[in-house]
Amino acid sequence: MKFRWMIAAILAIASTAMSQDAEKILEQLQKKYDSIRDASVSFTQNVRFGVMKSEQTFSGTLTMKKGNKYRIEMEDQTIVTDGKSVWSYTKANNQVLIDKYKEDPKSFSPDKVLTNVPKNYIATILGKEKVGSQGTSILKLIPKDTKSNLKWMKVWVDQDEWLMRKVQVLDVSDNLTTYAMSDIKLNTSIADSRFQFTPAKGVEVIDLR
Repeated sequence: MKFRWMIAAILAIASTAMSQDAEKILEQLQKKYDSIRDASVSFTQNVRFGVMKSEQTFSGTLTMKKGNKYRIEMEDQTIVTDGKSVWSYTKANNQVLIDKYKEDPKSFSPDKVLTNVPKNYIATILGKEKVGSQGTSILKLIPKDTKSNLKWMKVWVDQDEWLMRKVQVLDVSDNLTTYAMSDIKLNTSIADSRFQFTPAKGVEVIDLR
């Protein structure tokens, strides 16, 4: 019995230490991302749908700037917002939908995944792993909000530059989404004009504003 008590105590101390280490990593990550005025990132997104058991993978680039400005460019779709309007262009039907920008704290768009530090999560360290040539620490984040759309999130953090190199998200529908990031460039003074979208001649425009 005494031996079991000692094991339980050691495990409790180890768990507390790992939780504290995870919180320190998140603090450093937060400081890093608070210093970012603008960023550009190349990413690959893989989604495994829980219900349909199917899988989808696509790549793109994200350009963002503080003030809810971002531009996501993929092979078949471009999404742009200047913080007031959102342009969603689909290449397949040569159509752009324009709507008012609405900030939804529960939404989980690629720009939030790739450029924002997750807040209001309980963090633990799962271990270490290389992502490409970068050594990273893996954190598992469980939302404190029981009404969250997410079950959990894992982030692979490069502790040399304090950047997220990979993110994995499991939502309440059991869809597993993985983002891998590369070619991250920070604070390059991206012009505001980058966050405007001018449809080319012949593109059908549907304005919902």
